[in-house]
Amino acid sequence: MERKKFEFVKPKIVKTVEKDPESIFRELQIPNIKGLWSQQADILREYYNKFKTNPDVAIELPTGTGKTLIGLLIAEYRRRCHQERVLYLCPTKQLAKQVYSKAKEYGLPASLLIGPQKEYSEEEYGNYVTSKSVGITTYSAVFNTNPFKMDDANTILLDDAHSAENYISSLWTVEIKRKDNKEVFESIIELFKEDISDYNYTRIMSGDNEHYKPIYDLIPYPKYLEKLPQLIQLLETNITEYGNAKHPWSKINGNLEACQMFFSWGEINIKPLVPPTKTHSAFSDANQRIYMSATLGEGGELERISGIRKISKIPIPKGWDKYSNGRRLILFPNRIFNPDDAMKVAFGTIRNQGRALVLCPDNRTAQFFISKMEQQLPEYTILDSSAIEDSLEPFSSKEKVVLVLTNRYDGIDLSGDTCRLQIVFGMPEATNLQEGFLWNRLNANAVLSELVKTRITQALGRCTRSNDDFANVIMLDPNLLKFCSKRENLIGFHPEIQAEIEFGLSNSGKIESVEEMVGFMNDFITDKEYFTAINDAVTEIREEYEKKTKAEVQKLTLNVENEIDFTYALWKMELDRALEKAKLILEKLSGGKELEGYRAWWYYIAGNTAFLAKTMIPIDPNLDRNYYSSALRMSNGISWLADLIHTVPTEKDVPRIDPYLAIQTDNIEMVLNNLGLFGVMFEKNMKKLLDLINNDDAKKFEQGLEHLGRILGFEVVLPKGDTVPDGVWYLRDKFFGFEAKTEEDQGDPVYSDACRQTDGHKKWIRENVPFPEEGTVDAVMISHKSMIRRDALPQSRGLFHINTSDVREIALKATNVLRAIRSVLAKDGEPSLFHKEHIGNTITKERLTYRDIEEFLKTTPLDELERY
Repeated sequence: MERKKFEFVKPKIVKTVEKDPESIFRELQIPNIKGLWSQQADILREYYNKFKTNPDVAIELPTGTGKTLIGLLIAEYRRRCHQERVLYLCPTKQLAKQVYSKAKEYGLPASLLIGPQKEYSEEEYGNYVTSKSVGITTYSAVFNTNPFKMDDANTILLDDAHSAENYISSLWTVEIKRKDNKEVFESIIELFKEDISDYNYTRIMSGDNEHYKPIYDLIPYPKYLEKLPQLIQLLETNITEYGNAKHPWSKINGNLEACQMFFSWGEINIKPLVPPTKTHSAFSDANQRIYMSATLGEGGELERISGIRKISKIPIPKGWDKYSNGRRLILFPNRIFNPDDAMKVAFGTIRNQGRALVLCPDNRTAQFFISKMEQQLPEYTILDSSAIEDSLEPFSSKEKVVLVLTNRYDGIDLSGDTCRLQIVFGMPEATNLQEGFLWNRLNANAVLSELVKTRITQALGRCTRSNDDFANVIMLDPNLLKFCSKRENLIGFHPEIQAEIEFGLSNSGKIESVEEMVGFMNDFITDKEYFTAINDAVTEIREEYEKKTKAEVQKLTLNVENEIDFTYALWKMELDRALEKAKLILEKLSGGKELEGYRAWWYYIAGNTAFLAKTMIPIDPNLDRNYYSSALRMSNGISWLADLIHTVPTEKDVPRIDPYLAIQTDNIEMVLNNLGLFGVMFEKNMKKLLDLINNDDAKKFEQGLEHLGRILGFEVVLPKGDTVPDGVWYLRDKFFGFEAKTEEDQGDPVYSDACRQTDGHKKWIRENVPFPEEGTVDAVMISHKSMIRRDALPQSRGLFHINTSDVREIALKATNVLRAIRSVLAKDGEPSLFHKEHIGNTITKERLTYRDIEEFLKTTPLDELERY
C-alpha cells in the first residue's frame, strides 16, 4: 500500500494592518459589553497616540474600571499589529487563570502558561512564541534565573504592578532565615559579632523572638567589605541547603560590593539597593513594558521597585479623579480602645460575618494575629497564600474562614459576598528588612510614606470590586491610626478614600464599647437603609477633598533617575560615575527636615562608595570620611548613627550621639504611637498607671512599676514567680532589678532576708534576661521604710533603696511630661525626626533621661538607711 504523503501548507504572508486598540475592541463584538466606558476609551487613545513607542509606560486603573479589558486590548494590539510576542504577567496562578478566562470571554487568542515551564502545553506555548496568542503567566515565570521559555517577549504587561515588588526583588535578595537553618544563620551573626551592638547580638543569640520591639539593622559597610571573603566562603559552602537562596546567590555573588547586608532576629538579607532588572534580559530586552496598577503613587516608588530609571505615566482620566469603587466603612479601633479591646473588635466582627481577609506587612505580624485568633476563634479555618494560589475555592467555599496574607496588598479580588470584612493588621511600612531599617532606624519616612499610601490604597480595593460592592475595613494598628490621622498624609490619598477615612476617624472616636463598634459594622452590612445613609454621608463630604502632592515627594520623584543610575554604576563597578550620581542625589535632597533621614541614608551610601573607590581609583582619600561625617551630623534623633560612628572613618569634630538616650527616645516615641497621638487611650493609660503605682497592693504596684518603666523609655520585664524580681528595667547593657515591699509597715526596719532576696535578683537577671557580656546590673528595694537592722548591713552592700513616695512622684512627673510631648507631636506638619529630637530635648530638660533615672535609682545606698 502506497504511503500517503504529508499535505504541506504554503505559509500565508501576514500583512499587518495598523489598528488602534479601540478599533480592535469594536471588531470583537463582545457579548454583554456594548461599548467601552468613556474613561477606558480615553486611556486607550492616550496610549495609542502618545505612548505606544515608549519603552516603559505606567497606567493608573482604579479598581472596577475594566483594567483587565484595557490590558488585554493593548496586548492584542501589540500582538496583532506588530507581530510581537506578548506576555501578560499576574501575581498568582489564580489571577492568571482569571485573566485567561476573561480573554476567552472577549474572544481574544490567549495561552495560559503557568506551572513548571518544562510542562507547558506545546500547543499553547507554540501559539505564544509564534505570536498567534498572548501568553498569560505569572511574574515568577520571567523573574527567575532560567526563564528559558519566557526570555524573549517583545512586550510585557505587568498587572497589579506594585505586587511585582517581591517577585522582582527576590531574584536579587539572598535570604538566610533562622527557621530554615539556625546553624548557618547564627554562624553569620557570629562572624559579624564585633560589628553588631551587644544589645542586638545578645537578643538574637538568646532567642528573644517574643520581644515587643523588632530588630532592624545592617552591618556597617566597611565591616561588611572587610569580612566579605569569610562570608563568601560560608555561603558557598552552605547555599545549596537553602533551596531557593541559591538562585539569587547566582545573580549577586559577582557583585557583592554593590550590596548591603541587613539583619533581624530571624532573617539576614544580602541585596542591592534597587533590583538591577536591566541586567535581566528576559525583562530588559522587551521593546515595551507596561505597568498597570490601581494607584501609581508618587515619589518614584514604581521606578525603585522595577529598577527602571524613567517610566512614562498615563494619568488617571478626568472623571475618575474623585471616583472610587464601592463603599467601605473604615474604622479605627485603636482610636478609642486599648490593644486587647481593639483585637476583640476584630474577632467580634469575624464572628458576625464568617469570612474575613487579613493583610499583614510581614510574617512576624501575621503569626501574632494567627496566635491570637487560634485562642479566640478555634473553630475557624486559617488559610495563607499557598491555599489560594490556584483557586479561591478553599476560601469562598467555607463559612468560618480567615485568609491571612503577608505583604499582599494587591493582586487578590474578593468581590461581593465572597468577603465583606477586611482587616489591615499592622502598618505596611516594613515589608522587607531594608524598608524596616529605613523606617525604624533612619526615619527615612518621606520616601516610604508614599509606599505606605499606595499599599493602603491597594488594600482598600480587595473586597470592593464594583460600583455596588461594599465591605467593612478595620485598620488595626496604632501607627496606622497615627498615619491616617495626619493631614499631610491624608491629602495624598484619593478623595474618596480621604472621605472614608475622615468618616471612620470621626465615628471611631464616638463609639463607647466593643459591642457598639461590632454592631455598627454589622448594621452597615445588613441594614440597607442604614447603609444608604452612611453612603450618602461619605459621598457628600467627598466633594470637599482633593489629592495633593507634598513638595518633598516631588523632590523624590525628580531624584529617582539618579538613584537608579547610581545602582547600575555601582553594580558595574563604574565608581567614578557612581560617586558623581551620589553627589547629584545629595544636592537634590538638600533643604528641609522632611528629607533629613533619607539624606542621612544617602550620605552613608556615598561614604560607602568612596570607601570602596579609594582603594581602586584616584580620589580624595578623605572623601569617605567627609560623607560619613555628614551622615552622622544629620540628627541626634537617629539612634542607628550612635552605633555607626564606631565603625566608619569620621572627622574629629563629629558629635558623639548618646546611644542610650537615642534608644530611650525611640522607645518613648513607640509608647506614644501605641497609645495614640489622638483619642482618649493615652489618658486612660496614664490614669491606670497612676492608680496602680499609688496602690500598696503588691501585684498592682508591680504592674504600675512595669508601666512606669515603659513610659520612661526603658525596656521592661515583669517576671512571674515567687522569688523573681518584682520588675526589671533595662536599656542596652544597663539593667535594674526591683524588689517592692509596699505592703510592709513603714515603721518596721529592713531585714537581712529582704536584702538577700533583693541581691539575688542580680543573678536572676543575668541568667534569665538577654544579658550582654559587658552588661551591668543594679538591684533596688522600694518600700515605705526608713530604717535597716544593723545585722542586715553586711547583706545590704551594693544595693539601693527608694521610698515608695518618690517612685510615685516621678510617675506623676513622667505622665505630665509625656502629656506635654504628645500635645506637640499631635500637631500637623511635623516630620518624625522632629518627634525624636523634641522627645530627647524635653526629657533632657525635665531631667528624665536614663542618666537622671539611674541617678534617681542609685541616690540612696541601702546600707545608708538609719540603723535600727
